[in-house]
Amino acid sequence: MKSDYGRIVFIASEEAVMPSGQMPQYAMTKSMLLSLSKSLSKLTRGTEVTVNTIMPGPTLSENVQQIIDGIYPHEEMTFAEKEQRFMAANLPQSEIQRFIKPNEIGRLATFVCSPLSSAFKGSPIRMDGGMVPTIY
Repeated sequence: MKSDYGRIVFIASEEAVMPSGQMPQYAMTKSMLLSLSKSLSKLTRGTEVTVNTIMPGPTLSENVQQIIDGIYPHEEMTFAEKEQRFMAANLPQSEIQRFIKPNEIGRLATFVCSPLSSAFKGSPIRMDGGMVPTIY
């Protein structure tokens, strides 16, 4: 059975457009997803299949949370205070000065998969907390 409706959502990173130089192979694979998304979008022209890429900034995964807790093991601070201190010291360019929460990415993906996003095709969707210093 063939369908002309579907949603494909890739998860990349701000590294796709602003590689840090620390992990070139990671940045390369994330930028490749942008090209793949656009190419597949063109292949699905005339259908209701959409292919898009969400590009989150630094995300508060369990691993990141453990790293931050490990940096300040004896500090009597809430996690939010540790996170703020970490961001100020390591990621001062973040305009929100906090990590993106996984459920925020999930809510954006839910929108991108919904009928409300039918005009999004081959779009890189930045959710980077202001990390990327350019308008595109």
